Amino acid sequence: MLKIQVNLPAPRRTLYLEAIARMHAVEPVETNPDALVTDTVPGPALPTLLDRPHEADPGLLSELHATPLMPAHEWRFAPNIIPVQESRSCGQLGEPGLLRIHQWTQRQACPATLAFHQVDLSNWFFPGQPSSHYSNINPDYLQLHLGYPDSGMALIDIATSRPGQNDYYSMHLIGSQGAAYADDHENSHLLLGRTGLHSLISPVNEVIMIRNMLEEFVAGTIENRPWTVTLEDTLNALQTMKEVSRA
Repeated sequence: MLKIQVNLPAPRRTLYLEAIARMHAVEPVETNPDALVTDTVPGPALPTLLDRPHEADPGLLSELHATPLMPAHEWRFAPNIIPVQESRSCGQLGEPGLLRIHQWTQRQACPATLAFHQVDLSNWFFPGQPSSHYSNINPDYLQLHLGYPDSGMALIDIATSRPGQNDYYSMHLIGSQGAAYADDHENSHLLLGRTGLHSLISPVNEVIMIRNMLEEFVAGTIENRPWTVTLEDTLNALQTMKEVSRA
């Protein structure tokens, strides 16, 4: 049984505790933990999942490569993202060419503050950092065009103050041999390839997303192996956002 202490304010703490409750062989504790979940840059003692890494000081993060730290890039673990990356990594989609992401939310927030995770997905899918970029930023709207060295391109569209009662998210990844398509109306995802319809992918669920991420954190901790998300991934996404903001 791995004991995890969650040092986060609500509502993030509540999400993590609910996710842990859906896991086996993991127990939330208040003292004597085996591992931590926190949103502050930790010391080197315990394996740590760093929540909201994009809000940390990049200078401090760059000094933590020897620390047992997994940054929380939770969108990589969303149920509608995992099958797309699995298909891309095993060659079913071929070489990625065009990624399109729409994230429209009712949240009253600067759209640039929501862009980190979508930029990270873009860098992850292609992979690497973009060699060119274009941005259009307004108080409630952000559009990013990211060009990659192998001629791949990402179009990321984020809007806040969305009318209605529901947020909206869609993602399309077009490769040389197939495509992952997010339905614009039902917000459910289809994976298309040479054999036709391959998979129906569930829409985003925040608790499931965090549970999936915690499962990787727990597995890496127990197996004493590197996690699939690294500080370099965080720093690359932050560097892309910094360059875009200067454009």
